[in-house]
Amino acid sequence: MKTNQLINHLITNKPIFYLVIFLLITQIFVVQQKQLLSQEQNPPKTPEQETILDWINKGGGTMYFLGLISSIIIGFSLERYYFFRKSGANTKNYFNEFTKKMEEGIDSLEDFLKKDSRLISRVLREAIKVKDKDIAFVEKQIENASTIELGKLEKGLNLLSNLGNLAPLLGFFGTVVGMRHSFIQFVVKAAPTAKDLAAGVEEALITTQAGLLIAIPTYLIYNLFLYKIDSVTIELERCGTLLINKLQEKHGN
Repeated sequence: MKTNQLINHLITNKPIFYLVIFLLITQIFVVQQKQLLSQEQNPPKTPEQETILDWINKGGGTMYFLGLISSIIIGFSLERYYFFRKSGANTKNYFNEFTKKMEEGIDSLEDFLKKDSRLISRVLREAIKVKDKDIAFVEKQIENASTIELGKLEKGLNLLSNLGNLAPLLGFFGTVVGMRHSFIQFVVKAAPTAKDLAAGVEEALITTQAGLLIAIPTYLIYNLFLYKIDSVTIELERCGTLLINKLQEKHGN
């Protein structure tokens, strides 16, 4: 139980959560560097023998920044995932439950909205509190409450989008760095061999690959969050419209 409480505390406290992930990534890199330094004299590994750490090391310094970006993306995605679950953004079968309670009457619907903890219920609960007032005022209550609740869901998603866009740009930066390392061989050596040039070319390709490897899932995760928000918005509009129509009938408009 204490372990779960610690994990929830880390997830809800974003600065600490990001710091922990960054420290873990840094520790991995430190261990990796020690291993590579101790194996400097060993013959190079074949692609089949390479590990993830070998692949990261060959990508050069740019991989550290890509690692930092990926750790923030992972941490933020987990935080948003748990926040969506905690906020009750699930819309499955909500419309059917809502219409069923509405058919039973306003009192039954009001009792349902008070007891239900999902996001849509929290929004419509604000409207049902002022059900005896003017319809325009009720609509304004729904609008204000939905703006607040949906704003909480959208909070920070721009960060996820920007980091997803930044990752391939950093990868391309690493490509330029790697190609420069290859061309420097012409300055260092009068007649560099293909082996001398290969390290820089490999660095360039690895950083490009890593940037795209980070950007692609980030793009998918970002759009999944947007899809979830759109689903909540659509269900909220459907239920809100039904509630307004029901209240208009009650007022005799």
